[in-house]
Amino acid sequence: MEFYRKNAVLTALALEVPFRDRSIRIKIASLLFCCLLQLVPPALKGETGTGTGTGNGAVILQYHHVSAETPAVTSISPEKFKAHIETIITQGYQVMPLTTIVDGLKKGGNLPDKAVAITFDDAYKNIFTHAFPILKKYRLPFTVFVATNYIAEPSTQFLSWDELREMSINGAFIANHTASHSHLLRRQQGETQSQWLNRVEQEILIAEKALHKNINSGPVQKLLAYPYGEYDTNIQRIIKKLGYVAFGQQSGAAGSNSDFSALPRFPLSGIYSDHESFAIKLNTLPLPIENEPRDPLLRTDNPMPRLVMSFEDGDVNLSNLRCFGPEGALEIQTLDKHRVSTRASTPLPIGRSRYNCTMPVLGADPERFYWFSQLWIRTNIDGSWYPEL
Repeated sequence: MEFYRKNAVLTALALEVPFRDRSIRIKIASLLFCCLLQLVPPALKGETGTGTGTGNGAVILQYHHVSAETPAVTSISPEKFKAHIETIITQGYQVMPLTTIVDGLKKGGNLPDKAVAITFDDAYKNIFTHAFPILKKYRLPFTVFVATNYIAEPSTQFLSWDELREMSINGAFIANHTASHSHLLRRQQGETQSQWLNRVEQEILIAEKALHKNINSGPVQKLLAYPYGEYDTNIQRIIKKLGYVAFGQQSGAAGSNSDFSALPRFPLSGIYSDHESFAIKLNTLPLPIENEPRDPLLRTDNPMPRLVMSFEDGDVNLSNLRCFGPEGALEIQTLDKHRVSTRASTPLPIGRSRYNCTMPVLGADPERFYWFSQLWIRTNIDGSWYPEL
């Protein structure tokens, strides 16, 4: 299918350039997204394949700064943010509290079609200045993930507890982003594994206590966003132990079979905040695969990880599946009628990267895509950590 091959390349490749290689990423994504939506022909409608997937998932949006004066890689301008909200409203998407979406997903995806949640990480003051008035105007719920140590002292960069409380009584859910926003995966010098895991747990519990004291006086749903979107299976076990649902920064729609210790969100900043890419992200559904444990933190001897996906629906047309990594298109091996395997043919770059897998929702009107993204984290060859850019 020539159309889908080209369309999948444009969709996934632009998002799969390594996170840390920004100059290349900007050039590719700017070129590809400008023409993506013009390539979808009506001829795909009615082809044999999966159904529309209506009501089986939700799109969770992730913002940081809402400002034209902060670093572009973590920012969206107030004008573009307003345009995002207007697109959501005019295109009939239903903005729901993140807590409601989580509850619906846990109950088997019992959500309305086009369900969307809006989230912000780090509690920057420009969220209150630029985003909050728009969200309040349209009475839209949203979530702010707060690193509580940043709120403890007066700051011109971060929100105050008073500002967070004001947002809380006007549609915001204030959630956990740990106490100090540290790289949870990175052990301190001389730290044993037991000490490291205890410190990670305390990061979560200290923030939880601060939120309880300053915002939520009673029991609330426990939601946490990983700083930098980083986690591994050890940290996921802590999340489950403490009763949290956690969110990463890997792209894709969230479904009832998603991993509730690492739910996906679509980051929206810099080049990824333009109208075309935003429209694509809003229109995605979770790829109908089983939830299988995968550790994103790679061993130093495994720089080309293999991703195996098991599809729930035996009628899925696996020939329509396309996967991409930092190098571009990945070869897909069909293991049986339910399972496929894919991997990079060259070592992944040091840092954070992803495999993105997409498939058209055939017969959907307007056209939609299933989307799944797998995070990979690769340390330096000697096991040391790369500097954060």
